[in-house]
Amino acid sequence: MSNDSYLSNVEIDDLIQKYPVAKKEKIKDSLWSEVKQWNRSVQRYLGNENPFHEEQHKFKIANRDLKQKNASIDEIEDDFQNFLHLSKKTKSAIDEKFWISEIDNLRNKPKLDLLVDKFSDSKKIKDKHSDKEDKFICRTLLQEQWQKLLKLTHSEWELTAIEKYRRELLKKLSEWLNLVQQLDNVLSDLSLETGLLFDLSEGNISLSDIEHLRQWVTYISKDEGVKNLCDLMGRLRQAGKTKRKELVKNMIKVQEFVPDFNSKEEIVGIHLGHDIEHALPQELALLADDEISILFDMKYTEGRLICFDMEGFQQKEITTEEEILVEVEDKDELGPIIICVDTSGSMQGAPETIAKAITLFMATRAIGQNRNCFLINFSTGIETLDLSGSVDLSKVIEFLQRSFCGGTDASPALSYALELMEKEEYKKSDLLMISDFIMASLPEPLQNKITIAKENENKFYSLSIGNIFLEKKMKSIFDNEWVYNPSNFSVHSLQAMVSEI
Repeated sequence: MSNDSYLSNVEIDDLIQKYPVAKKEKIKDSLWSEVKQWNRSVQRYLGNENPFHEEQHKFKIANRDLKQKNASIDEIEDDFQNFLHLSKKTKSAIDEKFWISEIDNLRNKPKLDLLVDKFSDSKKIKDKHSDKEDKFICRTLLQEQWQKLLKLTHSEWELTAIEKYRRELLKKLSEWLNLVQQLDNVLSDLSLETGLLFDLSEGNISLSDIEHLRQWVTYISKDEGVKNLCDLMGRLRQAGKTKRKELVKNMIKVQEFVPDFNSKEEIVGIHLGHDIEHALPQELALLADDEISILFDMKYTEGRLICFDMEGFQQKEITTEEEILVEVEDKDELGPIIICVDTSGSMQGAPETIAKAITLFMATRAIGQNRNCFLINFSTGIETLDLSGSVDLSKVIEFLQRSFCGGTDASPALSYALELMEKEEYKKSDLLMISDFIMASLPEPLQNKITIAKENENKFYSLSIGNIFLEKKMKSIFDNEWVYNPSNFSVHSLQAMVSEI
């Protein structure tokens, strides 16, 4: 921390040691950011709410006047009154009688112009100087006492204000870190990273928020059926693979023998030259006769000797390029996920809590997989929340706490989801509807739109809380359907002929 900080490093380090979650980089950065912001706020408060601002201003003017060697009786009197006012305002004791007496003595000195006859001019000048010096000394000492009291009382006020706000800040930071630590503990039970779904360093969360999260997470961490269900939901769509043929360039290395003119290994022909060592025998025979040896000398000089042409071969690696047709596999990325949660009156109690717990888990899993995620609460109406990117935790909790307590109509939620699927960022989505499915059948136009959406590679899944869905399942809508029975904690897949997982 810098020297102008009102909170020490030791106090911050103590908080970090007390709450392990504060050691996480993002939380620690937010902690220091809060301290720096608080320091700036305190600095502004000390400047704006300073109760001695007027007194400091008056002293500044008086002190500047004194530095110009001004020290009249009226000016000393004004300084004393300001000093006296400060002492009464701060209830500080000063020697009031002493200063009244000193000022009276300076005021009651005989006027020098009445004593001209008794003193020479030089004596008069000396007395004038002595009188001015006395006043200057008196005002200097008075301002020293005034400044001392002003600094003391102002410092006491500042220290009291800083201590008050320091305690408030430590309390606020401690409460915030306690909540974040509890939240981190709750989500770690599910091996969920707290920073995936929301930014713990943002937003205002309360103990009641933590309790709601704890309640939802308990259903997942303690109930084996819900754990299995969450595991199934987390694998809604496995990343698929597509194959395609692609023309690619292939580099081939081959070994070849190439001529090496520097290597004289084999006779490959003849040529005219002056290489005596490679000259043909009939050329060398010219040297046998003295009369015609001159002919050899001429041919050698002109480079016209018939010589054997010699060369060798060297093995060399040559790279050639060819185009071939190959089969390539592309791994499809997981698409966005849209979760529709039924919060109607028929879902009240354990079914709604389980639904919201699974929603929280699924949303966190989706963000962890870098998938866009969108939540839709529905009854007869809908409310929505886009979880793509960092989201304020308080907004997530507030959204999941909402319940409509009315009838059930899935049409508005599905209609809204179908509109989302037409947007670029929500193409090839996985839609999961969580409900007890105590509802009327969907309108035929809406079912037709769902069929078209499925043809565009969107997937539709359902999770029914309770067994009533076994009798009324929407066979033509969902690609896969699961049923969770809270009474025996079992999970069934309707596609697998209602066999228990």
